[in-house]
Amino acid sequence: MTRVLLTGGLGYIGSHTAVVLAEAGFEVVLYDNFSNSKRSVLDRLQSITGVRFPFVEGDVRDTALLEETLRSYRIDAVIHFAGRKAVGESVEQPLDYYDNNVVGTLSLARAMQSVGVETLVFSSSATVYGEPQYLPIDEEHPTSATNPYGRTKLHIEEMLADFANSDSTWRVDW
Repeated sequence: MTRVLLTGGLGYIGSHTAVVLAEAGFEVVLYDNFSNSKRSVLDRLQSITGVRFPFVEGDVRDTALLEETLRSYRIDAVIHFAGRKAVGESVEQPLDYYDNNVVGTLSLARAMQSVGVETLVFSSSATVYGEPQYLPIDEEHPTSATNPYGRTKLHIEEMLADFANSDSTWRVDW
């Protein structure tokens, strides 16, 4: 059975993904620091699925804890939702956004590389496209992020593409 680590696993998208993955037969481990979530989500997940998900409280910038989590739960793949997410706030606090989102993803990639976990799905954002040049926006649309939040997501996409291109054993998607 495939074991998946969900960073930001107690947030809105992460918790909904946990339900879908559990229903599909995956073993799911949740990793979250409660910056955008609540501990009570664990109980709600259990009542919905009947599963008590393993949970690690931690920040994605804690590479050592990520390595320990990946090893101890024998994780096969990671879905990365952890990150700060408010466009307006990113304009007011760009350093915090770059630190949490970009540095956090670097920490996760380092931990994954260290323990040999080579499959990553990154939750990006339509903000990487900026003002639409055409609709509907598709993945061929030119990127042109217009705020710090969008730029962090775009930097991460580019960083992960470079990383995956340097090592053909990695599977990275967003």
